[in-house]
Amino acid sequence: MLVCEPLEHAGFTNAFSTRLGGVSSLPAAALSLGNFRQDARENVLENRRRFQAALNAADWTLVTANQIHSADVRSIGDTVDAHAVPTACDALTANLLRTMLAVQTADCLPVLLIDQRTRAFAAIHAGWRGTRARIVARTLERMQLSYDTRPSDVLTAFGPAIGPCCFEVGPEVIEQFEAEFRKANAAISNRQANGKAHLNLSHINRQILLEGGVLPENIFACDLCTSCHTELFFSYRRERGAEQPIGRLMGVVGREV
Repeated sequence: MLVCEPLEHAGFTNAFSTRLGGVSSLPAAALSLGNFRQDARENVLENRRRFQAALNAADWTLVTANQIHSADVRSIGDTVDAHAVPTACDALTANLLRTMLAVQTADCLPVLLIDQRTRAFAAIHAGWRGTRARIVARTLERMQLSYDTRPSDVLTAFGPAIGPCCFEVGPEVIEQFEAEFRKANAAISNRQANGKAHLNLSHINRQILLEGGVLPENIFACDLCTSCHTELFFSYRRERGAEQPIGRLMGVVGREV
């Protein structure tokens, strides 16, 4: 697993998983933490048990979402809510002890937010659709409304995701980003005659957070490309996830005190 040390030093357990050390046959000994449709449920549950044990959070409540590439945010209000059936959304917020918020990815950008002052926290699944819809801004706004979060108190961690080296999108996606973001050109590279280009999700989400008041020195990015490093991570695009089973990574955050 990968850990963001500034979040850890602030008192928050956090991690971005790798594909190593599990029991799923994807192809072998893979730590798939999601995707029940394409893996045996007992494999995923055992992998989650191992992952939480490695975080010294074996008995914490793990809260996941039914991710739909939206900008919808769910706030977990209490322990009953934390044990409820996952609902359709792509970001989770909470201010509870021993509750671990989790998002699942296999190329999309996992984003963790923690509030150093109020101790609230959030986990976000930011694919290109969620990024275009400014899901990180929606989550920050929810934290401001629900927990009185001040953006200047927020620390942010970006986990492994498909990088601008590999993330090619069509002209229709490029047009949407150019229409939505005033400085989109800085996140677009390798333009081709057919209109395709490469997109930098990390750059765009960073700009959204800065516009929302998060301080630049409080944003920490992993910058490892999931598509370039399939020895470490699952990659839906590189491993042809539409045609064969692909595991899921997990980005998690929570606190004990």
